[in-house]
Amino acid sequence: MTRFLFDALTPKQARIAAVLFQEGARRGVEVAIACREYMHLADMLRIYGVPHNCFGRYGATPYEKLVFGIERQRQLAEVAKEVDGMLSFPSPDAARVVFGLGKPIVILNDTPHATHVNRLTLPLSEVLIAPSAIPRDAWAAYCPKRVVEFNSVFEYMWISRFVPDEEVIRRLGLRRGEYVVFRPEEVHASYYRWDFAKLRLRLVEEFLKRGYVVVNVPRYPDQIIDGVVNLTEAVDHLQLAYFSAGVVTGGATMATEAALLGVPALSYFPGDYYIDAYLQKIGAPFFRCRDLEGCLAAVGEMLKMGRRGGPKLEDPTALILETALGVLTR
Repeated sequence: MTRFLFDALTPKQARIAAVLFQEGARRGVEVAIACREYMHLADMLRIYGVPHNCFGRYGATPYEKLVFGIERQRQLAEVAKEVDGMLSFPSPDAARVVFGLGKPIVILNDTPHATHVNRLTLPLSEVLIAPSAIPRDAWAAYCPKRVVEFNSVFEYMWISRFVPDEEVIRRLGLRRGEYVVFRPEEVHASYYRWDFAKLRLRLVEEFLKRGYVVVNVPRYPDQIIDGVVNLTEAVDHLQLAYFSAGVVTGGATMATEAALLGVPALSYFPGDYYIDAYLQKIGAPFFRCRDLEGCLAAVGEMLKMGRRGGPKLEDPTALILETALGVLTR
């Protein structure tokens, strides 16, 4: 059986790894999932019931990112020596190890703005698999050898397999349509150079004033908010989003998931993100803002719109697995 290493570094990547593990098994492909200590990450893999091996820590400062990464590479080498290649979102540690072992690397990516990890991974890869909504020029600075595109987004891999279960929110004491989900910004990411904590708290106040329960899904302990429901252990975020009145995030993934489910979603990520424009173009209920005035206006629009049917897209799972297998036979 062909084996690939997937180094899952975020809950989104954990979902991708889990879907590839499940679908790969039907095609004679085994996905060995590695992960690190990061809030909700191992919890997400446990929700999917897939085997995984978590080790190493997340570094908040440049020094920690370097030192923790060096420590983790030794452990990754023990996993990587048993695989045929790497199939993963960008992981500088895994890419360094797999490249050092002389094995091929296939990168999945939808964040050209993440310059640090892209510079350390894409030049080492045999192929980059990315949504066609992202212009090829956006990847040019990272010198990928080959780009394979698909007309969809990675989130559709698990959205297309989603089955609603209202019991999940009932166990949390929540009621359909009476709460809003918040996912704070990725403040410790290498590319994140803004401070939007005050904006986030002002938006929380706005929803509380409008009578909604706020459910906060923090990335880090310092993003816990007083006076709201804080989820520090993962439940299935799709269930939270599906039965909510809306989702607000300083990133993109949970807003993308919600919009694909037909739930109004708002992202206050201040940078440019090609997937946002794609979602709006296909009619998903996705809103963007960058300042308090714009965000408050967007809150009113998203709540007025309400939920709608989610768009039907291409599931890229088969393409990903076929492309990865093709790299091994070239």
